[in-house]
Amino acid sequence: MLSDVPSSCAAAYIAKEFCGNADAVAALGSMAENRRMPHAFIIEGADGLGKSTFSRLIARAAMCTCEEPMAGACPHCRKIRENIHPDLLFVTGSGKINAISIDAVRDMRKEAMIAPNEADKRVFVLEDCDNMLPAAQNAFLKIFEEAPPHAVFVMTCRSAMNLLTTIRSRGRIVTLHPVEPDEGVRFLTGRVQGLDSQRAREVCVSSGGNLGEALRILGGDGGEMRDRADALTRGILAAMCGDNALKLAAECAAIGKDRALGGAVCRMLSQQLRSALMVAVGAQETLDAPSQEVLRLGATVSPDDLIGCMDQINQLSNMLKINISMPLFNTRLAIILQRRQYD
Repeated sequence: MLSDVPSSCAAAYIAKEFCGNADAVAALGSMAENRRMPHAFIIEGADGLGKSTFSRLIARAAMCTCEEPMAGACPHCRKIRENIHPDLLFVTGSGKINAISIDAVRDMRKEAMIAPNEADKRVFVLEDCDNMLPAAQNAFLKIFEEAPPHAVFVMTCRSAMNLLTTIRSRGRIVTLHPVEPDEGVRFLTGRVQGLDSQRAREVCVSSGGNLGEALRILGGDGGEMRDRADALTRGILAAMCGDNALKLAAECAAIGKDRALGGAVCRMLSQQLRSALMVAVGAQETLDAPSQEVLRLGATVSPDDLIGCMDQINQLSNMLKINISMPLFNTRLAIILQRRQYD
């Protein structure tokens, strides 16, 4: 069994933010300490094991200028943590199989040739590459093989075996594993307000050490974030029902620069609009105590308009992964919700 004692100061900082996986943490810590990064990573592991979180830590290790590497004090560390760094870019899938297209790869290749805006490196994260078609992978291989010195590429996938052999052979593979119960208890009790150790251990064991699944079992990302998102969602729905454009804009603007909060609000809004759709199509009996706002929206907004609104919210939510500015996100959300026609 791997030791959970960090092998370097940088690894110690990483371990405060990433649970378990001591080998991966130690390796990344060593890279950060030595200020030397491979140009390509492949992060594999089941959904919920922290691939997205680890990709951001790789970005921090590549850009960090802290006196103590990974201490989190430099502007690059702070901006990456707040999801506002202009040199961290995400490429996501689209279409029925949620695959990264060849056009998206070509656009990324052009971006990769551009010098960084603020850091010494630009980091490109290609998310959920399992469904990436061979043509798109081959297009990516051209830049993967001969990357400009300022570019770092990170691919995330459930299994590296879903990628072409030529891709696998050129990237450093990082395999993430479920955590041990003791590690999971420390993480969950620190993340979820009011959670006792016994319940945390039960959930960690039942989820097989998958912390993402454990958080879903416990009801989401935990206390404060969920409460803030819930309050904003209720305020937005009330403004929609009251046709109050100024209040709606103010509620959306209250999301501020918090990307995680914006994503949580989008998810909650989609859930509430889906409930309103059930009301609109006469399936209210399938709902468990719908709110007055849901009932009113279901009675006043057509099913087609509700579906269109949900689609646009989903598209906007995806833009959070490719560094849409938060003021623009907040404005677009208000416009989507204010309009009653979504064709």
